[in-house]
Amino acid sequence: MDWLLIIGVIISFYMAFNIGANDIGNSIGTAVGSGSLNMRRALILGAVFMFIGAMYLGTNVIRTIGSGIISTDVLTPGGALIIILAAAIWISITLLEKIPISGSDAIVSAVFGYGLAAVGPSYINFDVMGFIVLSWILSPLIGLAAGFCLYYILRKRFIIKIRSAGLKDRVEKIFSYFQIGSSAFAALNVGAIDIAAATGVIYYSFGPAAGGDIKFIGAIGLVLGILIAGRRITGTIGKRITELVPSRGFSAQISMASVVYIFALLGMPISPTQTLVGSVIGVGIARGTDTVKIDVIKHIATTWIITIPACIALSAGIYFLVSIIFKGLSG
Repeated sequence: MDWLLIIGVIISFYMAFNIGANDIGNSIGTAVGSGSLNMRRALILGAVFMFIGAMYLGTNVIRTIGSGIISTDVLTPGGALIIILAAAIWISITLLEKIPISGSDAIVSAVFGYGLAAVGPSYINFDVMGFIVLSWILSPLIGLAAGFCLYYILRKRFIIKIRSAGLKDRVEKIFSYFQIGSSAFAALNVGAIDIAAATGVIYYSFGPAAGGDIKFIGAIGLVLGILIAGRRITGTIGKRITELVPSRGFSAQISMASVVYIFALLGMPISPTQTLVGSVIGVGIARGTDTVKIDVIKHIATTWIITIPACIALSAGIYFLVSIIFKGLSG
C-alpha cells in the first residue's frame, strides 16, 4: 500500500472520529434532551444506524465531494491529505469547545480552499458549488418550517386536547417510542452525509487503491467517535436550545431526518447539524418565541459562519506551507 494512502486512511479515520462525535447529536440529541433515551442507549442506537447509513447510503454525496467541486484530474493524493487535515483540525477545535458545527461545511470549504490555492478558480466547478451553498441555506430553513408546522399541528389538534383530558403523560410516553424510531431514521441519513465528508476526497483521489475499504474504515471511525466522545455535543442540541419533551423531540427529529434524506438522495452535502438546529428552533417557535434560547443560537451560528472562511484559509495555508517545505528540500 502506498505510504500516501496509509497517511490518508489515518487522517480519514481521525476525521471520521471527530465528525461522528460532533454529529451524533443530530440523531440522538433530541431523544436524550426529551428523556426518551438515556445517553448510553442513545449513543449505541446512533452508532449502529450511522454505520449502516455510512456503508450503504452515502454514494451520491461521496461523488459530489470527491469529484464534483474540483476535477479528479487535479485532485492529487497529496491534495486530498491537505483537504481532510484542514477540515479535521477545525472540527477538533470546535469539538473541544462543545460547539456543533457542520463536517460537510468544513470539508467542502477545505476542498474549495485547496482548489483555489493549488490550481486556481478555473478548475473549480462553480455550478456545483452554487447548488451546495444553496442547499446549505435552504436545508435549515426547510427544517425550521417542517418542525414548526408538524409541532404546531400536533399541539393544536392533539396535545392541548389531551392535556385538558389529563392524559398528557401517557401520550408523551407513546411519542417517546416514535422518537426512538425517528432517531434511528435520522442516524441512517446522517451516516450517509458524514461518510462522504470523512472519506470522499480520499475515495476519489486514490481511485481503485482506496476501494470500499476506506468506507468501512471511515464507518468504524464514526462509530468510535460516537461511543467515545459523542456525549460532548449531544447535550447542546438536546437541551440548550429549547426545552424538549418526546412530542417536541419527535417533531424536530423526523423533520430533520426527512430533509436530510431528500438532500442526500440528490447528492448534496448539507449540514445535518444546521438542519436539526433549524427544526428544533421551529418547534420552539411553535410553542412561543420566548422558549427559544437566542444566545445559544447566536453562538452556534457565529461558529458556522466562521467555519467556511476558516477551513478555506486552513486548507490553502497548509498547501502553501507544504509547497514551501518541499521546495526547500528539493532545493
